[in-house]
Amino acid sequence: MGTVLLLAGWGIAWPAAAQPACHDDAARAAEQRELDEAQIAELLRDRPALPTPTRLQALLDQLVAISPRLRERPPVKLLVLDDRELNAFAADHGVVILTNALWDPRHGLSEDELAAVIAHELAHVEVRDGLAEACEMQLRVGDTQTGIAQVRARLATLRPDSTQAHDASELLHEQELLADARGIALLRRAGRDPYAMARVLAKLHAPQLPGAGLLTAPTHPVLSDRLARAKAQASSLPAGYGVPPAHRRR
Repeated sequence: MGTVLLLAGWGIAWPAAAQPACHDDAARAAEQRELDEAQIAELLRDRPALPTPTRLQALLDQLVAISPRLRERPPVKLLVLDDRELNAFAADHGVVILTNALWDPRHGLSEDELAAVIAHELAHVEVRDGLAEACEMQLRVGDTQTGIAQVRARLATLRPDSTQAHDASELLHEQELLADARGIALLRRAGRDPYAMARVLAKLHAPQLPGAGLLTAPTHPVLSDRLARAKAQASSLPAGYGVPPAHRRR
């Protein structure tokens, strides 16, 4: 399942002083948004945008409504791309991008499984994982004054077996695992099946499906570990925990 927007690709702890310096740096956040918007424009050049299905918008609205962090921010936009590959992305400033292959009847994703895909991407948006990753990588290469684009370009030249490349991969893996966990919490609070996260991860990993390689890319953790964690997270609290009775699905 998708990542924060990188097109080259959740807890490692940041140094305490770096957290506020990163998320509160308006210039850095603006650069991250500019890079994300450029990548969205690149996606749109290759794949036409489609009208958003009403039921997908309803799923997103339901999940945003039970997230205090997202309710306090500008509305999250849902963008649908025409693409045969199953994929999803998120941009920090509030864009969730889905490919229409996700609801192709041939792939058999249930409503709760589609909700899980959206919940995972919203979890990235909640904590601005793209900016978090950029700041962490700036710290790891030892130059917090260098622009995000330049740091990404430097990381792209690293040998795969280098310490910095390993650290970058580890950070992305932890981000994905934490996004799964936060997504499961969103599903639970929305009264949806928390086990849907593990099921949809397993389905999207099926080797015969187009786009399945995204789950085995360096940006994603080993699937067996990811599924085990998702199932454990779904089992950790009773069904409906923290969900007002009026909002639970019948």
